[in-house]
This record gives sequence, structure tokens and C-alpha cells, in this order.
Amino acid sequence: MLPRIDPVFSPFGERCMEFARSLPAPRPECNFGPREQMNQITGYLDGSNIYGSNVNSANALRVFRGGQLRTQNVRGRPYLPDNPGECTDQTNTLACFSAGDGRVNEQIDLALMHTIWMREHNRVARVLQQLHPRWSDEALYQEARRIVVAEMQHVTYNEFLPILLGRDYTDRSGLTPREKGWTRLYDEKLRGGITNVFATAAFRYGHSQIQSFIHGYGMFGNLKESLEMSKQHFAPFMLYNDGAVDDMIRGLTAQASQEVDRFFSNQIRDHLFQGNLDIGLDLISLNIQRGRDHGLPPYNDWREVCGLPRARTWNDLEAQMDPSTITILSRLYSSPDEIDLFPGAVGERRKEGAMFGPTLICLVGDQFARLRRSDRFFYEEAGQPSTFSDRQLAEIKRTSLARILCDNSDDIQLIQPLVFVQPSFLNQRVTCASSAIPFVDLRAWASERPAV
Repeated sequence: MLPRIDPVFSPFGERCMEFARSLPAPRPECNFGPREQMNQITGYLDGSNIYGSNVNSANALRVFRGGQLRTQNVRGRPYLPDNPGECTDQTNTLACFSAGDGRVNEQIDLALMHTIWMREHNRVARVLQQLHPRWSDEALYQEARRIVVAEMQHVTYNEFLPILLGRDYTDRSGLTPREKGWTRLYDEKLRGGITNVFATAAFRYGHSQIQSFIHGYGMFGNLKESLEMSKQHFAPFMLYNDGAVDDMIRGLTAQASQEVDRFFSNQIRDHLFQGNLDIGLDLISLNIQRGRDHGLPPYNDWREVCGLPRARTWNDLEAQMDPSTITILSRLYSSPDEIDLFPGAVGERRKEGAMFGPTLICLVGDQFARLRRSDRFFYEEAGQPSTFSDRQLAEIKRTSLARILCDNSDDIQLIQPLVFVQPSFLNQRVTCASSAIPFVDLRAWASERPAV
């Protein structure tokens, strides 16, 4: 229920916000007990956003020729296949896209990254076909997929997680990739599925980072696009424009995100999925309700799980939160025991060298440790049928998101080597041919024998 004096929704006579409960799922032991929720995509870092989460989805995205994924050709450039059944522009001329994850069209930068990874798969498959012209379509597809998934895993653990969790944490937790060679961290007894707390609260930290406007920049640094977030949901059509792919890549690599904290853009707080309607939804309220729908314990319980002392009084939160945050929480909740996990976790001060406070570091770090150690196909793991050769692994470890963007843009010429970090004196833009952005030499696969 919405309060009658809500400053955003009450002028429109709204007293409630639509909320659909998560799909129920059988319990692991198939017995009676608390309600469990269904995860509709694979949990492992297996490129399901590119390839889909089941055989039917994967097959629908394939050409079945040359190991390639389906595309549509627009002015000689490969785009994701069109999906007019989901959405089209107002003139019914341009259609939304299809990808391995059904959320591809939620906003333009998400569609952009799906496009980049689709192009990377097809690029790798073409190079493999040049090296092995007699390989079957299946062999080319599966080996390209194996390489691309490894690249995605390396970018995640080498570039992304150290920024979120802090390099000290990833080093101590065994999450930082080795400079060379394999690891033997696979634990067949460890469950690698996505934890309820990660999906329902912890990994939603990114909602705090969203800016109100999505920027696109020209090659000379001029602002070409400033798109209001609430107007871009399920309307990725601008990506078809000439030069838009490169403009939006520059936007992603130059525009700063907001910090992970208790402040949120009104574009998702008041206008989520609003489009051309008079009113939208409140994503933060939905996140809190989702945690309750899934039966998540409150913030104080997770503090204890993560090694922090239980807060008995409001003053006990001062070691992790600013006084202003504690004041607001004390006005909303009757005691620290009542705080929902999501607002409590994002309300913590970030630790030095990380983007998170201690509870989010704990919960997000635990999930990525599980994904790493429970996956026998993980790219660094030794002693498995899928293990890469020494030379192949060394090449994969040369990859970076900067390299992926350079290789699959339309015509990006300059980019900073560390693309998760804004350009600076220590992270200056260089040409895509620079040694600061190494190439992955696929000739390391010249002697590879196909498994299919």
C-alpha cells in the first residue's frame, strides 16, 4: 500500500503498487517446507546472456553454419537478431533484439553489451574457421563459445571484482586470477547455485549506481546523446542509428557511475518503466518487497553471518554507517532488528579500496567464490577435460574488456586500457593497436582437436 500523502504517487490517486511474486520452485529435497523461488537463467558464469540458458534458446540463436550466431545486417554491420514480437518503435519500422537473456531490451546500454559479446563470438568463430577449415559447425561453435566464456570469466575476476570488493579481499580470498598457470580450486562438494540473498538483495547494489541520463559521446569527446533513463526502457532503437554503437561505448567508458550508497536516481525511484505514461514504479520499494517475498532474514542477521556484531541499539551501527543514515533508518524501523537487508547493506560506508561496505563484500564475495570453486569448467582450472593448454591459457589471460570493445565496435580508435575506470593521467586513452591493450592470439588453437 502507498501512503495517502506520497508526494509522487498520491497526486495520481495511486494507493498501491503492482508486485508479482517470484515463481515458486520445488524444494531441492522435493519435500514440504518454506516456499522456494525459481531461477530462470543458469547460475554459472557460462555466457548464458550470449547463448541462452537451455538448448532451445541456444539453437534459436544459431545459424548452424560456420559456428556463427544469428545476426541482422544493418548498413553492413552485424546486430543482434530482431525480435518484433516483443517490441517495435512507434512506426513499426525498428524492432527490439533477441539474445540469450530476455532482458536484453530493458535499456540501450544493456542491448549494446549483448551486441558486443555476440560479435566477439562470431569474430572468434571466424578466426577458428580460418585455422581449421575442415571443422564442423558444431566444433567451431563450441570452441568459440569455450573461448568467449573464458574471456568473460577473466574480465569478471581480473577487472570487475577487484574494483567492487577491493584487491586486498580478492587476493586473500583466492578470487584474483594467477599471473600465469592453472589452479586446482574446484570443489565438487560445493554448491555453486545463486544464493537467494545474492539474487534478491546483494547483487541489486547496482541500482544505486544508476545515473538519470545515459550518455553517448562522439570521437572528439562531444556529448552527442543524453537519454533520460525512464524513457529508454524497452526502447533500444537508437542503437540502430549510424555511429550509435561507438557513441554509446564511449559513454559507457567515460560516464561515471554513482556510488553504492543509500541515494538513488529518481528515474528508478519514481519513474521505473514509465515510458510515456504519467507514472512509473519504485524499484527500491520493489527490491525491499522482493526480499520479503523470498523470506530473507533482516539486515542484522546478515551482519552476524558476515562476522559483524549484532546491533542492539542504533548507536551500534555507527562503526559501519554515517549518522545521517542511522537517523533515517531509525525513523523508518522500530529497531535495528527490523531493518531490511537491501537498505541496510547499501547504507554502509564503503571500505577503503572497495565500492562496498563489509556486508556486501561478504555476500557478493561469497557468491563469486562459489561460482569460481564449484565450476569444473572454470577457465583457470587444471586437470579437467575442458582445461586449456598452457599457451591457450596465457592468451586468454591477455584479454580485457578494452580489447573486447576495440575488436567489436564499429570504429572505435581510442580507449583507456582499464575501461571500468574513467580515463585519467594513469589510465590514458590509447589506440586500440597499443601494446597496453594486448591482442589474444588465437593461433594458440592451431593444434586444437575438436571434441565434436
